[in-house]
Amino acid sequence: MKRILISAALIAASSAAASAHTLDGIVKDHRTGEPLIGSVIVVKELPDVKTTTGLDGSFTLHELPDKGRYTLVVRYVSYKTREIPVEVSDKGVVSISLDEDLKELGEVVIKGHKESHSDRSAIDLEKTAGNVLNVMSQQSIQLSPDVNVASVLQRVSGVTMERDASGEASYAILRGMDKRYNYTLVNGVKIPSPDDKNRYIPLNIFPSDLMDRLVVSKSLTADMEGDAAGGVVDMVMKDAPSHFQIQANAAIGMSDYFWKDGRDYLSSDRSDYTHKSPYEANGKDYKAQTSDFANGPTKITTHSTPAPNFIGGLSVGNRFWKDRIGVMLAGSMQNVFRGTERTYNSVKMASGEQAMYIYSLQHRYYSTHDLTAGVHAKVDLQLDNHKLEWYNMYIRTNSKGVRYNNSINTEYIGSDTYTQDDETRSLSQTQTIFATHLKGTHHLTHDLTVDWAGIFSQAKEEDPDRVYLTLTNTVQSPDGVDGSLWSADKNILKTLPKNMERRFQHNTDKDWAGYLNFSYDTHFAHDVDATWKAGGQYRRKERGNRYYSYIFNPANISQQLDGNGFDQFASIDWTCKTPYSQASQLNYDSKEHIGAAYAMITLKSKAGELNAGLRAEHTNQIYTMLQKFRNMGQVGEQSYWDYLPSASIKWTPTKKMNVRLSY
Repeated sequence: MKRILISAALIAASSAAASAHTLDGIVKDHRTGEPLIGSVIVVKELPDVKTTTGLDGSFTLHELPDKGRYTLVVRYVSYKTREIPVEVSDKGVVSISLDEDLKELGEVVIKGHKESHSDRSAIDLEKTAGNVLNVMSQQSIQLSPDVNVASVLQRVSGVTMERDASGEASYAILRGMDKRYNYTLVNGVKIPSPDDKNRYIPLNIFPSDLMDRLVVSKSLTADMEGDAAGGVVDMVMKDAPSHFQIQANAAIGMSDYFWKDGRDYLSSDRSDYTHKSPYEANGKDYKAQTSDFANGPTKITTHSTPAPNFIGGLSVGNRFWKDRIGVMLAGSMQNVFRGTERTYNSVKMASGEQAMYIYSLQHRYYSTHDLTAGVHAKVDLQLDNHKLEWYNMYIRTNSKGVRYNNSINTEYIGSDTYTQDDETRSLSQTQTIFATHLKGTHHLTHDLTVDWAGIFSQAKEEDPDRVYLTLTNTVQSPDGVDGSLWSADKNILKTLPKNMERRFQHNTDKDWAGYLNFSYDTHFAHDVDATWKAGGQYRRKERGNRYYSYIFNPANISQQLDGNGFDQFASIDWTCKTPYSQASQLNYDSKEHIGAAYAMITLKSKAGELNAGLRAEHTNQIYTMLQKFRNMGQVGEQSYWDYLPSASIKWTPTKKMNVRLSY
């Protein structure tokens, strides 16, 4: 029975197939002859019979019951619908051509927003720039585990980071040039440094989650300040989004340096310290005594583990008044506990021999607590041909830390004993940077643009009552200098106090600046566009630095300490050896005035880009030493001119390749 049913079904299918017919055809554009992919074909008499054209514009209609005459309805987007009578036969292909449906539309206004946070936008910026740039986008910054700008810059090609004594990446080295040959910008504006000895800025104080992007310029143009032979780091802060947006992030963790191997975290009593040096508190003629100094920084405390690390950030932004006004507020906080170990070896040339030998060994333990907070606010007003921006930024970082240093002079090791110095350093260093600027951009005509800016910024550093305290241990070691030098199981025969130093440092760097630029666009033959640019700048800088140091000797050089634990560092009686503070060249006030003017031209074509210009800068520097030194004047002044030509060439042999040469 089953076989009979199957046979009947096959016979019915064969009969249907024999009675059905097909129709082949192709649909093209009437004017160009190009195939129209995805055209819809419907048989008017049989609405259920329909199909679409393929990649070559062809189609096939199946299940036409009989040969004969049918009407095809052909539709395609933006083309006129056409009805075509066709004759179904066994052979032949129907060719159908459609005409465009042209209609005159009214004015259409399209508004768009360029996405500036993505990696794609960073690549486009590098590609179209006239000079050599490397750009790290906000997208890449957010995906990285880096919490500050210094760590982010380590991922930029051609950038290496110089680390501070505790091993933390801090200063940028561009193209192999020392940090003093670079400068740092915030939103294109130069900012001062809180460093007490140098003008370069420690980049580890800037939280990375405040950044929209990082731009590293490895070649300069005439419209940039000329004191950066190495390059420029521009930190572009977050801008107002196109719509209301709120972003938040938080992370918590702990350094495995402490809990993994059971190391102790060291801290000092910074609630009780000397806020001002006796010199500043009581005048230069005051004779300081030991009682003028608090004892808190000498009290070292050990903890099994520090508190957990916390990193968080929040940003809120929106646009108002039909997108004419943008507001952006962002803040970040980082509370981080770190621990590191470093070993230092000092070498000398052996007398009368062509050989070096190690004369000093040092092993240092760092326990550091960094609390960094940063906020920035930006308001912009955009009209048809004008834009105003008001930007404010405040960064504050406090670093409390204890350094425990073991040092051995290998030149004075006996057969069974040697001397080891144990030194503690306690500090609480605070650095702050504040910047505010007002910028304007005005398109006066289709080709003429004027932009200007007024800037005030200030950097400070406070480092009160930094304490260096040293003890001397006589250690018994039958084996002399071996691998157990840093072992905690040493046999200490005697511990004596050696010396103590108290340092007070602080500085302020104030900066006023303004600039004005004119830009004019022209067009030459052979599709060559030219941009003429000229402008001027004035900068005034005031910097003051203070440094006071007091040396202490033990009141009893024979005072025997127990040689065990950190309690002994706070149980020593001291006498002040330098009661009037040590004279230092770091006590000074200085002023700097810089005036600059420039002119440059940029030529662009499909083949590439040429940029050439000349910048002239006049500098006047005045400094005043607050303490007298032999053979040195207290007041000095110098003035000079710098003429700085620049040129860069960008050749674009293909859309995916740029070849650059710069001077």
